[in-house]
Amino acid sequence: MTLSCSNTLFPKPFFTSCSSPTQGTHFSNLPQPTKQDTIFKIKGPSTLSGHITISGSKNASLPLLAATLCCSGTSLLHNLPNVSDIQAMASILSSLGAKVDAFDGKMMVNSDGVGKVEVDLEEMKKIRGGFFVIGPLVARFGEAVVALPGGCNIGKRPVDLHLRGLRALGAVVELRQLVLQCYRDGKVWARAANGRGLVGGKFRLDYPSVGATETLMMAASMADGTTMLSNVAKVMEPEVVDLARFLTDCGAWIEGAGSDNLIIRGKRQLYGSECVIKPDRIETGTFMLAAAITRSCILMSPVIPSRVSCLIDKLSQAGCKISRLDQQTLQVSAHPSHIGYDLKSFDIKTNPFPGFPTDLQPQTMALLTTCTGSSLVEESVFDNRMTHARELQKLGARIQVSGRNALVYGFDEGSSLQGSRVIARDLRGGVSLILAGLAAKGTTQIHDIAHIERGYENIDMKLQNLGADIQRLTLTPVPLLL
Repeated sequence: MTLSCSNTLFPKPFFTSCSSPTQGTHFSNLPQPTKQDTIFKIKGPSTLSGHITISGSKNASLPLLAATLCCSGTSLLHNLPNVSDIQAMASILSSLGAKVDAFDGKMMVNSDGVGKVEVDLEEMKKIRGGFFVIGPLVARFGEAVVALPGGCNIGKRPVDLHLRGLRALGAVVELRQLVLQCYRDGKVWARAANGRGLVGGKFRLDYPSVGATETLMMAASMADGTTMLSNVAKVMEPEVVDLARFLTDCGAWIEGAGSDNLIIRGKRQLYGSECVIKPDRIETGTFMLAAAITRSCILMSPVIPSRVSCLIDKLSQAGCKISRLDQQTLQVSAHPSHIGYDLKSFDIKTNPFPGFPTDLQPQTMALLTTCTGSSLVEESVFDNRMTHARELQKLGARIQVSGRNALVYGFDEGSSLQGSRVIARDLRGGVSLILAGLAAKGTTQIHDIAHIERGYENIDMKLQNLGADIQRLTLTPVPLLL
């Protein structure tokens, strides 16, 4: 098989200033008058009731789709969420030459026809998860050319652990930056030093990164020899569990479940397998918080309660009544007739699983503005995951932010949510504005909802089915006179 990549990938680096009008300035934060703007319009306050069906996990689906590149033959993934991140990953696989067929919430991938190892730059800009393909491409085909990842701007998420880990497995890795001051504008070129494939090795992660653990698991599964990875994201981390199970079903040998050390014996060939994506624990948590912030009672399934146990504990502490009706169904109630009093504030500190998920921090902050008392929110995973606080303040929330920490005042200490115009600046921060809009008095308009649609399947329709007054509207652009 002849694999292709550009012969002019790395000319002399092109250096320019990040202060040019198209890079690094903050003009993109302003509404653009020449583009259509699709918004969510919410009339509150809302009371929700009924049952919600939880979609498959977006965070689990992305590395699983990348892992199909490791496999000969066809892989079939069930219960994929219909969100833009999954569509972008499917496009990346197709652009490499894989055959991708999507139907009825399933995706069939055959990567035997992969004929190139360079991922399209524009596709990579759309999602951070596209970077996962670097491990399978180098492991199976001996080479990869991948742009630095895109996704939400929630702080530093460097890929150095991925790259150093690949070097430990015998890869030559080179980063070429296209713009001197903008680290993200560049490409990574990786190739097997021996000209054939990766080899087993030892590597210790400085931080138990889920993404780096997943990249190196995929790469080591096809390396020649045994790989020992230490200080990895524990294999109890839900998305790591799902990937390890899939790779094992494809023929990989992985040992160390439940610990922070992995031993992986590489196989020359892995074979396509079948996998059912587990329900999304972040969507589950989001709808649990929706029930709490609207003081409502809703049912949700399918769920895996053990994957949201930290949130169950916090909401129970606040006063919510949470019942497990069967193996896969939760009932969450904050209705005054059920709890007899208002919800109390509580503190959170984000941490890797089984700690409090960083992806539920913004939604929880929205809830805390409606509780009694004040709360401390500590963000220990990302260094820039507080931008939603500014938008919540536009809705009347009283929040004081200091670095990675925020002091959130409840409704009895100055917070009073009122409808307003706000901007979804990232995925989870955007959905926190939906929750706040459901609880706010009056009309809330949320702009830049493409961020939200990266990770939530038909969230407006799901909320409508629960009784929310939420509409998706496309605004006609109006030229601005400058």
